[in-house]
Amino acid sequence: MKKIYFTIIASVCMLSANAQLSLTKATTEPSVGDVTSKRDYDSVAVLPKTVGINQVWDFSSLTSTTVMATSTYTTVASTPYSANFPSATVAENDGAGGVVYYKGTTAQYELIGFEDPTTAINFTNTAVVAVWPVSYGYSNSDNFSGTATVNGTLTGTANGTITTLGSGTGTLIIPGGTSFTNILQTKTTQLLNISLAGGLLTSNSVATDYNYYHASQKYPLLTVSYNRTTGTQSSFTAGVKINTAVITGVNDLNFDATFAIFPNPAKNNFTVKLSNAANANCMVEIINMMGKTVQSLNLGSNTEIMSNVSISDLSTGIYVVKTTLGDKSSVRKLIVE
Repeated sequence: MKKIYFTIIASVCMLSANAQLSLTKATTEPSVGDVTSKRDYDSVAVLPKTVGINQVWDFSSLTSTTVMATSTYTTVASTPYSANFPSATVAENDGAGGVVYYKGTTAQYELIGFEDPTTAINFTNTAVVAVWPVSYGYSNSDNFSGTATVNGTLTGTANGTITTLGSGTGTLIIPGGTSFTNILQTKTTQLLNISLAGGLLTSNSVATDYNYYHASQKYPLLTVSYNRTTGTQSSFTAGVKINTAVITGVNDLNFDATFAIFPNPAKNNFTVKLSNAANANCMVEIINMMGKTVQSLNLGSNTEIMSNVSISDLSTGIYVVKTTLGDKSSVRKLIVE
C-alpha cells in the first residue's frame, strides 16, 4: 500500500544567527507551483538519527544513486480526482500518477487523502500533520479516519495516528563533506491501518521519517525514511533522500548554477542555457502538473549549450523543465502564458 504520509516541508525563520529554527504557516506551507526534487542515496553503515540538542548527524559516507523523485504542487481543480477532495486547498502530484491532497487553515496543515488510478484513501477525519509553529520540543499527535478503495471494487476503512516531534538540533554533514549548522530535526511517525472487503484484506503500516531542515532551503536538506507493513502482505523499506538543490552544490555546482531558462513566464518559446564541462549528453523534458512528459529534446553535448525551445503547442499553466546531463539532473519551474 502506497505510503501517503506527509513530510513537513519547510522554509524557516532565523531569529538571530544562532537562534532556533521555527517552521511557520507563512514560510512553510506549500504553494502552487512549488517543485520538490530529491535523489536517493545508499548506505552500508548505521544511519545517524540521534535526537536532542547539539547533535552531529554525519551522512558523508552515503553513495549516490541515479533514482530521482520530483513532486509538484498544483491547484486542486487541475487534478483528476478533485471532486473527491472538495475541502483540499493544495494538491501534490508525486510524478508517478498519484496525487496527495492537503488543507491549510490559519493554525494548522492537514492531510485530506490520496488517490491514483488504483487506490483512493479519503480521510473524513483529517490527519493534522502540523500545528504552527514547529520548532525544537514541538509535539503533536492526531487520530485520523476515513475510507479506502482499491481497483474501484474493494472498499473498506482507513484509520490511524500521525505524530510529529521537533526532535533535535545540531549539525548535518552531507556527502562531499559540506556541513550545515543550526539544523532542526523533526521525526514524524504515521500508523495507518486499512481493512478491505470486511477485513478479508488488511494492511497495517508504520512509516517514520527523520527530516533535517536548514534556513538556506525551503525543503528538508535530507530525509531518512522507514516503512514497515504487515497484514495480507508484508514488506519493509528504508531509504535516504537528499534535496537536489543541495546535491548539485556537492556533485555539480557549475551545472546547477549555470542552468537557466528565460524568459519566464514564456509564451511561444523559451531558451535553455547551461555549461557542460564534461560534454555529457543533454536532455530536456517539459513535465506538466500531472507528472506527464509533454515534450522531450536532445540538446547534444556541447561545452556551452544555448537552445531555443518551442512551446507553442502547450496550454497555459505551470510546468517543470528537467534538464539531465549524463547521470545528473536539475529542474526549474516554467510558467506558460
